[in-house]
Amino acid sequence: MVNICCIAAHDSSNGAGITRDCIVAHDFGIWAHPAITAITAQSFEHVEQIWPLPPNQLGNQLESIAKNFSLSAIKIGMLYSPENVNVTANFLRNQINVPIIVDPVIVSSGGEPLITDQALNLITEKILPLASLITPNRYELETLTNRKVMNFNDAFNAAQALAEKYKCRILLKGGHFEGTILNDFIIGGGETIEVSHERRKYEYSHGSGCVLSTALTCSLALGYDNKQALSHAVNYTIKYFDSINISMIH
Repeated sequence: MVNICCIAAHDSSNGAGITRDCIVAHDFGIWAHPAITAITAQSFEHVEQIWPLPPNQLGNQLESIAKNFSLSAIKIGMLYSPENVNVTANFLRNQINVPIIVDPVIVSSGGEPLITDQALNLITEKILPLASLITPNRYELETLTNRKVMNFNDAFNAAQALAEKYKCRILLKGGHFEGTILNDFIIGGGETIEVSHERRKYEYSHGSGCVLSTALTCSLALGYDNKQALSHAVNYTIKYFDSINISMIH
């Protein structure tokens, strides 16, 4: 059995977060070991409250996972508190040759901040330098590069700069920009990988970034190369949202 570790918060709507990570991993035939960083109260539209777990509780979860399981990849979502950023960084330093995929949950897809400035600074100092792949949304890309991203060219240049800064790869998502054909890229490591697909319009899209980054984590854990992994992850994400009937949930 292929094992991955998912470090993230609990989303009470079950559209994103640690439970969604585990569901996606199950679909890929992978056993996900969750380490919960925070509990959130949220709808499909808004995060209403966040309660971080004490750092010793996160540390104990990660220690147990590291002691008992051999990991093929690690996916990081919301860390939220500065203390839990530090705990996660200490865990990651001991994971040798394990792909680390960071979905930097710092700004919502609507532009709302989801983390304190202190925690953000620690993420840029201690987490991102350890990443194999970073999967920011448009607003996170702006925050991490201190650049305004007004169009796809801005985003591509910002992603290249971020890849160079952290010596890793960046997932650039085409869904944040206009066009009937979307182009998703993995940029960095001396290559640019592209997967194109038709734009789909969904009534429900909560957790799309979480689902895509977890699907990409799973594909890499299964041994696919970056091109294959991106293609598998994009196709999975499309099928996932094609299958959701929001009226059945409400």
